[in-house]
Amino acid sequence: MFDMEARRANLLLLAVTLPIVTTITGCVGGQVRAGIGSYEAGNYNRTALHCDEMADEEDDMNDKAHVRYLVYCGLTKYRLGHRAEAQRMLALGSEEYTQGSSRWLKPAIVDEMMKALDDLEGRTPPVPQSETSPVVSGGLDEAVGPEPL
Repeated sequence: MFDMEARRANLLLLAVTLPIVTTITGCVGGQVRAGIGSYEAGNYNRTALHCDEMADEEDDMNDKAHVRYLVYCGLTKYRLGHRAEAQRMLALGSEEYTQGSSRWLKPAIVDEMMKALDDLEGRTPPVPQSETSPVVSGGLDEAVGPEPL
């Protein structure tokens, strides 16, 4: 009889708390998506507002939402000139991203994150090398032009 009452109490507790937890998690996910939408639209001031609203909810985010929060908000801080905060968020976001799934961020955002980190950490990006480079032969005294017939 005691087991049956304990089981009912656990089910009742689950029935009461699950919707609350789902609502909190859904709200955080919605805020992260709203921030991403503002960032992709180029509205960095609005994205910064979303970031400020989400800061208190960081502990409630799942891993994917937390990576997206750190990276998009870090890039927003970078674009708005808040370099120290951008570096902190992007470094942590990059670290968490490498431990997670490559599907959590778009490749273009990963590239933007890495370039921002290079700048923030004082690394110069490598100079792109051409796959084919023209071969120049001969000296200055050689004639340049079509071969005689």
